[in-house]
Amino acid sequence: MVRTDVPQLVWVRDAAMSGSARQARTEARLTLSEIAELCEVDPSTVWRWEQGKRAPRGEAALRYARVLRALASRDSREPAA
Repeated sequence: MVRTDVPQLVWVRDAAMSGSARQARTEARLTLSEIAELCEVDPSTVWRWEQGKRAPRGEAALRYARVLRALASRDSREPAA
């Protein structure tokens, strides 16, 4: 991990603790298992992140940030209903 990763870590931890990560996942209709597979972690790890019981850390946190950013990017490209 390099110093330039710090803003991503801060962002993803805030997203997890605030509930916006869970909201993004559920709006994308993805399961804990699907997100966990993308992040290369156990589903219980994602659950703990979303419940605020653990903060995402290290490389797994950076993968989680990339997944969440991809979900946000995908949602912004979808036409309004």
